[in-house]
Amino acid sequence: MPLLVTRNLSVMYGKIRALEGIDLTVESGQIVALVGANGAGKTTLLKTLSGLLAPVSGTIHFEEKEIAATSPDVRVRSGIAQVPEGRGLFGILSVEDNLLLGAYTRRGREAIHADLESIYARFPILRDKRHDYAGTLSGGQQQMVAVGRALMSRPRLLLLDEPSMGLAPIIVDEIFDTIRGLNTAGTTIFLVEQNARLALKNSHYTYVLENGTIVNEGKSETLLNDPAIVEAYLGG
Repeated sequence: MPLLVTRNLSVMYGKIRALEGIDLTVESGQIVALVGANGAGKTTLLKTLSGLLAPVSGTIHFEEKEIAATSPDVRVRSGIAQVPEGRGLFGILSVEDNLLLGAYTRRGREAIHADLESIYARFPILRDKRHDYAGTLSGGQQQMVAVGRALMSRPRLLLLDEPSMGLAPIIVDEIFDTIRGLNTAGTTIFLVEQNARLALKNSHYTYVLENGTIVNEGKSETLLNDPAIVEAYLGG
C-alpha cells in the first residue's frame, strides 16, 4: 500500500521553478531513495514533504489523506519526521533535551521515557553523553542524536536528508546499518543521498532528479546495473 504519493508537484523559489511535475510513490515498508547532483532539488522536495515549503501546484497524499496545505507540526503528528541536512541540533542543549524535543507533539510521560530508553539502547554512546551539550559531539554522534530525535515522534515515514554528509566511512556504515535496522523494524524511509551508489545499495526503489524534474526511476538493484546510470551517477 502506498504510504506517500505526490502527483504533479511543483515548487517555486521566488520566480525560479525549483521542482516541476514531481510524481513519486513511497510504498509502505520500503526504503525509497532520491538521488541527483547538488542543486537538483532534493532538499527542496524533502522540505515540501515536511511542510517547510508550500507547493504552487500538485498534491501530496500521506496514508491517502491530502496534506499539501497542512502545517509542519500537523505532519509530524500524522507520522512524518525529517532528519535535516546538517542535523539541525540545538548545540547548547544537552543530548537528552535534543532527543526529548522530538516528542514535543506527544503526551504520556511513561511512553516518552520508554522511547527514550529505546533510543539509548540503539545508540549506547548517547546514554553515556546524555548530559553533554549536543554541540560538543562528533559528527557521527550528532547524526545519531538527529535520527533519535526524529524517532521520538514515532514516525511511520522517516525523511533522511544526506545522512552520510561529512562523516568518516566507518561511521557512514554504522548509520546505514541503523537505517536498514529501522526499516526492518517497520519504519518506511525516504532517503535523499548525494552518494548515489550508497543510496542504490541501501534502498528498494530509486528516483533520479535532475534540474527539479524526475528523469528516471526503478528498482534500485536494476538501476545499479544500468550502464547509463553507472556512467552518469556512479563514476563509470
